[in-house]
Amino acid sequence: MNEHPLWLVEDPGAATVAWPAVPRNRAVSPVPGFPEPTADDLDDVTFRTAVDEISARVAEALEAVATREEAVQVIRTETTAWARERLTGGIVISPRTHARLVRAVEDERYGLGALEPLIADPAVQNIDINGCRETWITYADGSKVRGPAVAGSDEELVQRIRMWGIHGGQTSREFSTATPLLNAALKERVRLAAVMAVTPRPHVSIRCHRHVDVTLADLVGLGTLDPGLAAFLAAAVRARKDILVAGSVNAGKTTLLRALAAEIDPDERIATLESEYELYLDQLPHRHRDVVAIESRQANSEGHGEITLDAAIKHSLRLNPVRIIVGEVRADEAWSMLQAMNSGQEGSLCTIHANSAEEVFPRLLMLCRSGGLALSSEDIHGMVGMAVDFVVHMRRDARTNRRYVSEVLEVLPPADTPMPARNHVYRPGGPDGRAVPATSPQCIDELVAAGFDPALLWRAS
Repeated sequence: MNEHPLWLVEDPGAATVAWPAVPRNRAVSPVPGFPEPTADDLDDVTFRTAVDEISARVAEALEAVATREEAVQVIRTETTAWARERLTGGIVISPRTHARLVRAVEDERYGLGALEPLIADPAVQNIDINGCRETWITYADGSKVRGPAVAGSDEELVQRIRMWGIHGGQTSREFSTATPLLNAALKERVRLAAVMAVTPRPHVSIRCHRHVDVTLADLVGLGTLDPGLAAFLAAAVRARKDILVAGSVNAGKTTLLRALAAEIDPDERIATLESEYELYLDQLPHRHRDVVAIESRQANSEGHGEITLDAAIKHSLRLNPVRIIVGEVRADEAWSMLQAMNSGQEGSLCTIHANSAEEVFPRLLMLCRSGGLALSSEDIHGMVGMAVDFVVHMRRDARTNRRYVSEVLEVLPPADTPMPARNHVYRPGGPDGRAVPATSPQCIDELVAAGFDPALLWRAS
C-alpha cells in the first residue's frame, strides 16, 4: 500500500493528474516521481499573480465559448496545465488551491474577482478597500476583520474599479483622473463607491444589500420595530399616506423602504427613481408586477447625456405611476418629489439623510433651495406640510450594529408657526431609544379603515 495517499483532480478533456496529499501548512517527505511539495495554500500575492496568469492564458479561448459552463471547463483545463508546470519547480498545487484558482478566474471573468466570495457571504455587510492590499470586512454583527488583497497594484485596482463601473450596472460610469468619484449599482445587488486621484491611493467601499425581498414582518423578527408599529406603518401605506424614511448613513433606511413597499398592492404601477439602483423592486415580480425602474445618469466625457434625478422624477409622472418611490433625496429633486406627492401620487415613499425626525424639515428646506428655487421658507414649509404625511426615523446602535425605528412624526400643514405642524405619534422610549406609542394621529380614522387596530396605541394615554 502506498504510504503517500493521492488526491485525484478530474479535469474533463485532460488527463487525470495525481497530486500528493499535503497536510495544510506542513511539508511531507518526497513522493517517488514527484518533487518535494510546499504548503498547499498560496499567499495572497502569489495567489493573485496565479489568477492573473491563468486569466491571461484563457482570455482568447473564452471568447469562443457560448456558455458559462463551457468557460468553466476551459478554465479548469488551463488551471490543471498551469499547476502541472509548477511541478518542475517543486511546487505542488493542492486540490483545494486548484479549485480556488478555478473559481477565482471564473469570478474575474464574470464577477467581481477576489470580492466575489465575500459578496456571496450573507454575513458580510460592507467591504472597504484602501489601496490594492488592504481590505476590511464588516459583518452584520458589527465585527470587523482584515480581508484578502484584491489586486497586485493600485493601478490594477483602478482598472478593476473601472471595469466594474462600466460593465457592472445598467448605466456606464466613468472613473478617471478627470472623473475621480464613482458611484455605481452592480448586478450583484451591491452598491459601489470609489475615489482616486484626489487621494494618495484608490479607495473603494461596497455595501451589500442583504434584505432585498423583505417585509415589515421580517423586520419585526430582526428587531427593527415591534408588531404594533409594523401594523401602524402597514396601514399608513395601504391608506396611501406619503412617508419619508429618515436616518443617518447605514441606518437601514433603504431596507425599511423596501418593507414598506411590500405593503403596496402588487398590481399598482410604481415608478422607482434612484441615483444608483438599490431598491430592486422590479426584480421582485411576486410583490410588484408593474414597475418602472429609473436610474439617473452622469454626463459623458463631452458633457452630454446627463439625466438628473430631478429630471427623472418629472418625466416619470408621464409614465402613469400610481406611486413614486425615490430611493434617496439628496439635492434639488426634493422639490419635484414634494410636488409629485401633492399632485396625485399619494402614497409615495422616499428616504432622506437626517439625524432626527425634526431635522428633516430644515434639511428639506436646504435641499429645495440647493437648485436655486426662488421660494420663501414659508412656501417650502407649506408644501412639506401638505405633501408629507409621516416621517419615520431610523437609528443604528453603534455598539451592537442593530437598526431600529426611533420615532414617527405625523406631519400637518403649518398652523401657529411657519414650520409644518408635527404630531409625535411614536417617541423614543426606554434605554435604547426605540419607538413607543405616544399619541394618536389626526388621520387615525383613515388608518382604521385601512385595517389598523387603534387599541395598539391605547397604552400611550
